Amino acid sequence: MDNRSLLGDVPLGRLIGACILVVDDDEEIRTFLATLLSDHGAAVLEASDGEQALEVARRSLPDLITLDLSMPGTDGIEAFSNLRTDPATGEIPVCIITGHPEFRKLMYDRPVAAPDGFVDKPCDPDQLVRTLHRILGLAKRKRDRGRATNSAS
Repeated sequence: MDNRSLLGDVPLGRLIGACILVVDDDEEIRTFLATLLSDHGAAVLEASDGEQALEVARRSLPDLITLDLSMPGTDGIEAFSNLRTDPATGEIPVCIITGHPEFRKLMYDRPVAAPDGFVDKPCDPDQLVRTLHRILGLAKRKRDRGRATNSAS
C-alpha cells in the first residue's frame, strides 16, 4: 500500500491530531466524510442538524467544523450564525460544504465573521482534505500569533 487514501490521491495523515465535527443531515454524506477524514488521521464527531451541531461543538470544542447549509430544522445558515456568536464556539473554523453554491452570498450577508472555507458538493476528496488542512494550518498560526501577542503584553 502506498499510504494514500482509497478515496483520493492526497497522502494519508494530513489531518492527524485534528478533531473535526461533520454536520450534514444526509447519513451517507456524513459517513463518506467521516471515513475520508478519519482515513487522514482526524478524530471525527458527527451531527445531523444545526441544533445538534451547536450542542456537540459546545461540549467537544472541535478544531474545525464542516457544515452543510441545507438541512431541516435549524439549517446550516442559522447554525453558522449561532456558532459564530456563541463565545464558546465563535473561534472554531468552519468550512461550508454545500450542494447549493448560490448560498455562499447568504453567508457573507450575515453580521458575523465569514466561513473559513467552502467546498461544493459533490466534493472531490483530495480538494476537501487539502482545504481542511489549509484551514487548520491557518487557525494554528492565528492561535500562535495570539499567544505570542498575549505573552509579550
